[in-house]
Amino acid sequence: MLGVRLPPGLPFIFEIMAKSKKKKKKKSAAPAQAATDKSQAVAVAESKVPKKRKAVAKPSVKERTSGTIETIRQFLREVRIELSKVTWPTRKDTIASTSVVLVIVFLIGAFLGIVDLGLSRIMRILLS
Repeated sequence: MLGVRLPPGLPFIFEIMAKSKKKKKKKSAAPAQAATDKSQAVAVAESKVPKKRKAVAKPSVKERTSGTIETIRQFLREVRIELSKVTWPTRKDTIASTSVVLVIVFLIGAFLGIVDLGLSRIMRILLS
């Protein structure tokens, strides 16, 4: 078998649906039983009251902007370092590559023009 492992089979959709129905029944039954007893209902209502958050001191605008400016400076330093590592093509290489691209674009354009002309003439013959 050369170390090939088969993944386990997928569960049937009906089994998944049955499990989700059981979970829904359990969730809906629990609040109904709690509501029957007043003390339990009060306890449930009190537990759902949102807790107050403690005040956290926010950094000042100067602190926030100085950190942002410093990260931008760090980014630009890293960009300069990476660009110094790039091997840039010579002028001769650039001209050669550009000329190859232009020739290929011209040839493909001419080919598509000839195909378009031929197909339009064929359509004129068939439709007249």
